[in-house]
Amino acid sequence: MNTISCAPTDMADMREALASGGVTAAALVDQAIARAEAVNPLLNFIAWPTFDRARTQARAAQSGPLSGIPTMIKDMLPEGGIPATFGSAALRDFVPSADAPYARTIAAAGLISIGRSTMPELGLNAVTESPLFGPTRNPWNPDYTPGGSSGGGAAAVAAGVVPIAHASDGLGSIRHGAAPCGLVGLKPSRQRNAGEEAFRSITDLAVNGCVSRTVRDTAAWLAATQTRAPDCLPPIPLVTAPIDRHLSIDAYSRVMRTGDSPDASVRRVWEDTVALLDRLGHRVRAADLPFAGAVAMDLLGTITEGMFCRRLGMLSQAIGIEVKVDDLEHRSATLIAAGEAISDAQFASAWTSMEGVVTAYLERLEQVDIWMTPTLSTEIPRIGVFGPHVAWADQKDPLIDYAGYCWIDNFAGTPSISLPIGFSDSGLPVGIQFATRPSGEALLLGLAYQLEAELQWQRHIPPIWAGDR
Repeated sequence: MNTISCAPTDMADMREALASGGVTAAALVDQAIARAEAVNPLLNFIAWPTFDRARTQARAAQSGPLSGIPTMIKDMLPEGGIPATFGSAALRDFVPSADAPYARTIAAAGLISIGRSTMPELGLNAVTESPLFGPTRNPWNPDYTPGGSSGGGAAAVAAGVVPIAHASDGLGSIRHGAAPCGLVGLKPSRQRNAGEEAFRSITDLAVNGCVSRTVRDTAAWLAATQTRAPDCLPPIPLVTAPIDRHLSIDAYSRVMRTGDSPDASVRRVWEDTVALLDRLGHRVRAADLPFAGAVAMDLLGTITEGMFCRRLGMLSQAIGIEVKVDDLEHRSATLIAAGEAISDAQFASAWTSMEGVVTAYLERLEQVDIWMTPTLSTEIPRIGVFGPHVAWADQKDPLIDYAGYCWIDNFAGTPSISLPIGFSDSGLPVGIQFATRPSGEALLLGLAYQLEAELQWQRHIPPIWAGDR
């Protein structure tokens, strides 16, 4: 099932072709639209097409470091004059009047979006299924999810429609989209991105970023979209080469809530990764969690339920449209009901306790270069397993166990990257995650370049593929 091809065209190749005059932005955009029209009926990754606008932009004069490259923008980043539903039927009529700061940064980089990518309702899931748009499917096997909440963009990139796509990450969503689709997914540090300059608190969980097929594309996106504000993290130079030193790596693979081992396919890829890192000279140590896993996961559940319940009203106020619980899918409604049962005192206490968890994690990262985990604990699930019809109480523990490695970096504000290291026994992608201290994106990208050179993951293409062969 793991088809091998000559290296498909990525964003870097497209940029070279544009610079040499071998192709035009208009031709690249037309090509991406044709590819989208060919495979979207099979995968359902387009929430709202913006084909006409993209063609108009491609014919205009181009500027910016990534000018002329087709992409997609997740359906929760406001763009003026274009619907932004956040994957919810309750917001089907919401049309922002202006671009969000990060959307302006994407546009200033010269990227051209051909459409809004699908997401689960309000970004509250690790799969991309909603009553508004239906399920988005994985090009490696359409019976399975492409992950979420950045699953729409991940499916489009994995299928070769666009080389790179916008993604966002509040509790793992960049990485939870990248891993199921065999992609590179970097979650930047808190306060790294343009538009996120004010993010300084443990409660500022969400960041923007991208999913791509190659490390160099992710590095170029980060370099083009990071903030240059003087009171934020210093900008990092464009990373172009593998790491040139040996790293100390703490490796933890057990399910955080239960202490169980991940499933057999994930364990096999994990062991292969440890062996590769050892061969490359890195010092890998099997490590325990720096905090009590079961306690931390209980705190995560309380905060997740309490936070989304309380932030629903803030969203309504921010966009000027009342989001009523009765208009939400069953899963979201039951999640919010669980949050309503959490008192303000319980909610505040959970945040206070989580600060101790974050402190312990950051202290561990001061002792090692890399914290390494699986991205997900099992092979990716079939469509419907975590679907919108399933009550939150019935999927809470299975979902936390499946996707429960990524959340700590959102609370800690640390960067982490999911890399497409291998495949399950049934041919589905398996990702491994690497995290480091705040502002350490260059280290992660350098390690990613080294592993990419060894594994050549960009040569693998899925059965549903619209790109060059």
